[in-house]
Parts: sequence; C-alpha cells; structure tokens
Amino acid sequence: MVSTISTPYLPQTDRLGLLHRGIAVAMILFLIFYLSVSVTLADPKLGILIAVSCLFLGGKRLLEPHIWPILAIICYNTFLAIFFPGPRPDIGLMMAHPLYELDCALLAALVLGGQPLGRQYLLLLGILAVSLFGTIGDLTGHDMTALLPFQMPEDDYFDKVTMLQGGIARVRGFFPESGVLGAVSLGITSMTILGTLILIRLRANLRFAWAGLLATAPMGGAIFLLTVTKTGLMMVGAAVVGYLAVLFVARNPRCRFFACVSFVLAVVACAAFLSIPSSLTGYLRGEIAAMMHPDQMGAAMASHSGMITRLKCWMLAFTSLKYYPLGVGPYGLGSVISKAGEGGFTSEMRFFFSRDVFGLKNTFANLISQCGMVGLGLLGYWLWIAFIKPIRHLLADGSSRGAIIGGIYGASAVASLAFMFSCELYPSLAFILVLKFHADAVAQACARAAEAEADEAETLA
Repeated sequence: MVSTISTPYLPQTDRLGLLHRGIAVAMILFLIFYLSVSVTLADPKLGILIAVSCLFLGGKRLLEPHIWPILAIICYNTFLAIFFPGPRPDIGLMMAHPLYELDCALLAALVLGGQPLGRQYLLLLGILAVSLFGTIGDLTGHDMTALLPFQMPEDDYFDKVTMLQGGIARVRGFFPESGVLGAVSLGITSMTILGTLILIRLRANLRFAWAGLLATAPMGGAIFLLTVTKTGLMMVGAAVVGYLAVLFVARNPRCRFFACVSFVLAVVACAAFLSIPSSLTGYLRGEIAAMMHPDQMGAAMASHSGMITRLKCWMLAFTSLKYYPLGVGPYGLGSVISKAGEGGFTSEMRFFFSRDVFGLKNTFANLISQCGMVGLGLLGYWLWIAFIKPIRHLLADGSSRGAIIGGIYGASAVASLAFMFSCELYPSLAFILVLKFHADAVAQACARAAEAEADEAETLA
C-alpha cells in the first residue's frame, strides 16, 4: 500500500463555511477566465480586491512550502520593478501586471490546493473548452480577442488572426500568440490524459477517470490537429519524458524496463515523424537546425528568426545575471544592454527594446534577468518541495504502484519547466501551480484507493 504524500492536503470547507460552494465556483470562473484568454490590462482595483479576498480566505494555508515560493517570486519582482533604476510607467499601470499574476497564483492555490479530482477537472476542462472555442473561431476568420472585455494593444502584431511562418498556419484563438495556445491546451491535455490513465491502471476513482479521459481527449485532440504548434508538441514530449524518467530511476526492474523500451520507441517514432516530407516536418527540422546553428542567419534561416531571437534572449539573460546577480526587475534590462552593447541583437529584439519592452520571449529567461539568483533559488526550492520530495517519498518502498504514481509528479515537473521555457505572455507561475495540484489530486485518489483495498482485504480476512 502506498502511503499518502507528505504535501499537506487540507479541505477548505471549514474556512469558507456555508458559502464554500458559491465562493469556490466564483473563484474557479475567475481563474478559468484568467488562464484561458489573454489578459492585457487587469484593473488594479479589482486585482487588489481579489488578492485581499484570497489572502483572507486562505490564511495560513498560503504559507505552505508548496505555495509561498511562487508568491515570493512575484513579490520580489514587484519590489525590483519599483526600486531598480530604469524607465517605468506610472505606479498604477506598473502594478497591473504583478497584481494579475498574484491573483492567478492565489486563486489557483486557494481553489485547487487540497481539492479532489472533480475540482481539478472543472478548471482544466473549462480552460480546454474556451481554448477550443477560440481556436475554431480563429480558423473561421474571426478575431476572437475582439470579444474580450478589454481593448487589445493597437499594433499590427495583435491584429493578425492567423499567422504564417515557415508555411505553417498558426492560430492563436483568445491568446496573444499561437505558441501560448499550444502550450496551454496541449499541456493540460497531456497531463490530464496521463493522470486518468494512471487512475484507470490503479483502479482509483474510475468514474472521474473515465469522465476526464472522454472529455479531455476529443477537445485536446481537436486543438492539436487544428494548430500543431511546436510548443504543444514540446509539452506532450515533456510529459512523456518526465513520466519515463521517474520509472527509469525506480528500484522496480519492471518499471525500468518499461521506461527504457518506451523511450527507445518514442525516439524512433520522433525520428520517423521528422523524416516524413511535409511542410510541418520541414518547419520543425528548420527550427532544430536554427537552435543548433544560430550563427547561420542567412536567407535559409529567415523563416526561423523566432528561434534565433530566443537563443539571443537567453544569452542576454545570462549576461544580466553576470552584471546584476540579484536581478534587474521587469524594467531594468536597459542597464544591462548599456553595459553589454547591442551587438548580435536580432531586428525583433531591437524593435522591442527600443520601445522599452524588455521581455525575453519566455518566463524562465525573464526570471533569470528580472529576479536573478533570488528568483532561481525560490524556483528551485519550490520544484524540490512540489515534485522531487513526493517522488522520493513514493519511490521509497520500491513498488511499481509507487513508481506509477510518482510518474505524474515527474511529468508535471518536466512539463512545468517546458512551459516556462516556451511561454512569456501568460501567468506561467499560476499554471505550474495548477499542474502541481492536479498531481496531488491524482496521487491522493490512488492512495485512498489503496487504503480502501487494504481495508477490504482485512475485512475479508
């Protein structure tokens, strides 16, 4: 029998009392909205109201080790935004984005932390449904972002409903770019399907498992077939790699054998897929070549300038860490550029930096430059508490059941890192919290099923 995981798994009904259900539903709806559309400008007054409400309702629960490092990253970045020298907007506009990120993280921690699978599926399927609706609307030629209750920036980039790159149609739906749509929808799809398969394999909470599988597979599959983004493929691959990695380090020989065989088959399948002559595989091969040879910026690499820009942004992030190890905040990268110079910058980087837009194309690079070693330390500590400790706990007894359950934590950990590597215009810290709480819910359901089986066997004996 697998014991329950060490992460606290606390119900919230005693805190919310008779209004628990109504308040929880309202918060879930807010969270679904925040995580399934592009929020460009959140009202600071509303943001403060949501944050204060969540802090009041959550109380000490929000200080648990698997929550507070994420909140600390947001608060530290906000501190640097205010005090690090550099051009910045007025205080109201400057606080809008960190309040939005804080609200998303607090809502995720409050409405999902310690909650059963039904609560997790309500959120995840809600995000998938909104994403699918946006994808279909985008493909039919509608600007779905125009339906949002706030005005998108007046820029040609945001006016493009369907973007073409490398001959591949790229659909963004309600999101700012297609990569975010792919990462969010395929990340949710892969993790939910993996969780349901684990539940079915261990015969735990079968009703919710089959319902989740039958609801997720068609929506996620439809989005995948309609978009086919490299970020979506990366999220699927991250989930598979993370799951197999846990099985590979397990002490159970059957689990290690399964992991080795599955990994070899996955590599062969990927190689066979990339060898197929088509516009999609040609584009993906070009992206891989651009990543391996960023110096080849000739005409042949013009359609892969986005990958080259991201690599240059990573170089700038590490340069920032060299000059300012404690971080520069969201508006201080100009100080790094003034020291390091603009040599090697792509035209896209010069375009945005000249307008004091210093995003580095993914959350992880932004974390390195904005929060420095403090942010990296907090994220590393959170990954240890959220994923590594439960994996070690589940693998301790050497059983295949423990390894299978630990796989959901491994998949969530690698998927969290992949998501932060791929997305910038999204509350990524809230999304990785969602993956953490989904893994907790799956593990808890399996642990309860094991306890029920043991009690039944003891009764029969």
